[in-house]
Amino acid sequence: MTAEPALYTLRIEGHLGATALSAFPALTAERHATQTVLVGMLDSSALYGVLAQMEMLGLELVAVTRVAGPASATGAHWNPAMPSHPLVDEP
Repeated sequence: MTAEPALYTLRIEGHLGATALSAFPALTAERHATQTVLVGMLDSSALYGVLAQMEMLGLELVAVTRVAGPASATGAHWNPAMPSHPLVDEP
């Protein structure tokens, strides 16, 4: 695992409210069917921090996916201001 940030999606069962979402300020949330998908650039320590926060909140983690590797290796770029991005597909 690299310390350099990579783009991750974290799929959680259920729809998170504003209070729960406030625990993840570095991630963008989208609702997909019965799940919440959080997307963002995370380095390895930030990823483990997010996972620990999810456990503390009692959230049911469904999947973690590294969508793109480190930005320096892939040239990956993610703009959280985009209203809808192609990285997360609708079920």
